Amino acid sequence: MNEENTFEYKEGRKLANQKDVAYILPSDQLEVDRLELNHSLWNLYKSPIHDKLMKGIRVLDIGCGPGWWTLEMARLYPKSKFVGIDMANVFITKNMPSNVTFKIANAGTRLEFEDQSFDFVFQRFLVMGLTTEQYLGSIHEMKRVLKEGGSIEILELISDYQNRGPFLDKICSWTNKIPNYLLNTGYNHIQIFNYNVPIGSWGGELGKLHFDIQKLALLAVGVMVTHLTLIKYEEYVHNLEEAFKEFEEYRVYTLYKLIYATK
Repeated sequence: MNEENTFEYKEGRKLANQKDVAYILPSDQLEVDRLELNHSLWNLYKSPIHDKLMKGIRVLDIGCGPGWWTLEMARLYPKSKFVGIDMANVFITKNMPSNVTFKIANAGTRLEFEDQSFDFVFQRFLVMGLTTEQYLGSIHEMKRVLKEGGSIEILELISDYQNRGPFLDKICSWTNKIPNYLLNTGYNHIQIFNYNVPIGSWGGELGKLHFDIQKLALLAVGVMVTHLTLIKYEEYVHNLEEAFKEFEEYRVYTLYKLIYATK
């Protein structure tokens, strides 16, 4: 994938510009900042695979971004090997552990890995980066590259602000394109966890951190909205300023869903 021919600029943000890339959020420094905050919000993993990681297994991180999760895991588990893939070359390669490899790849297409070549496949926050068809296809691809007895883990934001006011309600009506998960693809021991995460100082330090994430995320989503609808960017930004006030006034929180399963 030639990165120079894959991106364009709209509303001052760097966006994917390739027909088989459905990623609708920017791929620039502001988005990197948001992803870093998002990474700091979550534990590294929930799947019961610590012992396997200690002994040494092969791990794939799909849509790894700069690679914070990949790098942190690699340092914690030096006997395991980690491969991170993303469509944009924003990988952190300075002082990279020897058990890490980064590759430019489009998660919405067939993965360039052999069948049953990984013990653990990890994916976070790609539901807005793939079409429904591509997302469901990625679940099948995760299974294809996963070894028998291997594990997958998926974490996604569900675009459903609870206790929202009228301005946030309008944003939800513009952006709610979350596909339903299809988990009846032959995985075993499926576990699903729902997390309600507060937004704003009313939710303590966690809420403050999540508010910073949401400010960057919703600003990035504005590029998507103006691209896919008739909404003008100025209208979106004005609405967003009012929506930010509602996080505190209405004590808004969002839902995240984490799923892990074995093959």
